[in-house]
Amino acid sequence: MIRLRPYKKSDSGIISSWLTDEKGFMKWCAGMYTYPMTPQQLNDRYDEFCKDENAWFMTALDESGKVCGHFIFRKADCENNSIHMGFIIISPEMRGKGYGKQMLSQALRYAFEIFGAKVVTLGVFANNESALGCYKAAGFIPTDTEKDSFEFGGEKWDCINMKAERD
Repeated sequence: MIRLRPYKKSDSGIISSWLTDEKGFMKWCAGMYTYPMTPQQLNDRYDEFCKDENAWFMTALDESGKVCGHFIFRKADCENNSIHMGFIIISPEMRGKGYGKQMLSQALRYAFEIFGAKVVTLGVFANNESALGCYKAAGFIPTDTEKDSFEFGGEKWDCINMKAERD
């Protein structure tokens, strides 16, 4: 079972340790951080988000209370009852076992039941097949594709925008 709680700065060392290859790192952050990832970068971004009333960091815990995932909510829009998720990651040892889907299910539950959103959006690069499959399994559906939205290593990556709606 996955539990969610607000991010703590002490989570940064664990989360940053999961980002060990540059291409995977770029799929996660789209150049918003500098490779290699450091705990300080994550905490600096956290400090920035603390000044934004429409954004916050979340941490996922496994059954034993160990940090196993992370994501952010941002662009919280009370008028339009929407919120955007980003920087979604699950620990490498938990990938491919359904924990990512559980974390997303809990995140959607939080967004719909606690925040009161009717729509949750996110973006994923088309070449991030495992994340794309996880998002679809959690109930997100593609809405549109931004062609060549990011360039890395001489490649141009398409970004698929997705949404999940409250029933």
